[in-house]
Amino acid sequence: MRGIRWCAPVLALVPLALLTSCTASDNGTGDKNAPLPRKSRADAQAAAAAFVESLARSAGAPIDAKSIKPEFSDCIGRNDETAQDGRFFLTYRAHSPLVRARQGQAGARVRDDLKKQSAEDISFRDDDSLEPAVLLEGHDPKTHFSIDVSGYRDPDEMHFVVSTPCYLPPGARQQHF
Repeated sequence: MRGIRWCAPVLALVPLALLTSCTASDNGTGDKNAPLPRKSRADAQAAAAAFVESLARSAGAPIDAKSIKPEFSDCIGRNDETAQDGRFFLTYRAHSPLVRARQGQAGARVRDDLKKQSAEDISFRDDDSLEPAVLLEGHDPKTHFSIDVSGYRDPDEMHFVVSTPCYLPPGARQQHF
């Protein structure tokens, strides 16, 4: 059952991650060939790790180093286009042990800190009748990261997930469609 609980919020994020990481590359112009932001996989992972660490600090819940899972994926366009130019997005996950009784306050602190940093489209709930009981979703306009923070009862832990936009590696020539 634990695996199903972990998969549900992750699967719910996949369309959001694909939408924000692969279709946001048009910079609002509607041009699917608009220049992609450039970042190496190592730099993307370092930025995502720092962001997740800041979320955990806001929550007051140190990350369990064994739980860190960076997952790189190919970008897929709005019309299922795939490129051979090395473009990618990253979904970076980490967990923190935290008893359910503290998760609501931890999530509220994360929400408040994200608002101070001008994050957008933040939704937050703390409802023991649902699983996950604590759920925060948002978007950071500076990094263009999609953010998900979830709190679970069994085991007592917070999950932190950040998805990057679609990046093109430095030096790669962007393929056009």
